[in-house]
Amino acid sequence: MACFRASIRSFTMEMDTLVNVVIPYDYFDAQGNPGKYNKVLYLLHGLKQNADAWQRMSSAERYADYYGYAIVMPEVQRSFYTDMAHGPAYFTYLTEELPRTMHAIFKLPTDPAHTFVGGLSMGGYGALKCALNYPDRYAGAMCFSSGFDLVTDPDQLINAYHGRAELEGLTGADLRAKPEDDLYAVIRDFPAGQKKPHLYIACGTEDYLHQKNTEMRDHLIAGGFDPCYEEWPGSHNWIFWDAALQKGMVYMAEKCGE
Repeated sequence: MACFRASIRSFTMEMDTLVNVVIPYDYFDAQGNPGKYNKVLYLLHGLKQNADAWQRMSSAERYADYYGYAIVMPEVQRSFYTDMAHGPAYFTYLTEELPRTMHAIFKLPTDPAHTFVGGLSMGGYGALKCALNYPDRYAGAMCFSSGFDLVTDPDQLINAYHGRAELEGLTGADLRAKPEDDLYAVIRDFPAGQKKPHLYIACGTEDYLHQKNTEMRDHLIAGGFDPCYEEWPGSHNWIFWDAALQKGMVYMAEKCGE
């Protein structure tokens, strides 16, 4: 296992930014045989966290070693994984520039069949947004305790997380999300012939976002998707997210036939 904490120059955002990378170069498969990791997971933090959160608070490194994933943990501040109206283009950085950079530096896989994205809360929204908008780049998304519609619900977002001025930085003065940010619309308009990504969604039954997660599950099913949805007793915390991460990684590995 190798762990890197890097400061890289993003030309998309026109600034240096932090990214943490875990590479299980000495990976052994479930039978104890030496193997080569061949999956990469872009693992996204929540609203009040940063690129260090998953390594500090979960067993992400251990799971990477168990299941053969390289993990990339970027920094996006409080951007909701958007190309901000008044701020950096975080979504473009995440979906276009960062994978190219990780391949150039670490030779991480770019094969869409083995590229995944996951996250918690704000990061769960970002993960589903990536997979739905670019299903040709990701095999699947893992979404834990996700705020799926918060960007399109300005009153709720202002009251719970942002003052109006901060929210205007995301969306502009009209507080209208861009089409790519409205996941319900993206699902509704998903191209009929496009291959659908694998989706793993988990939320604790005591989580304040539980209803939003069940509503998204139902909307995905109505839109022709086949999400794996799981819930169990838990709240909006790292005890739940750690367990969900392992379950999600196992699910996606099985979907890859590994």
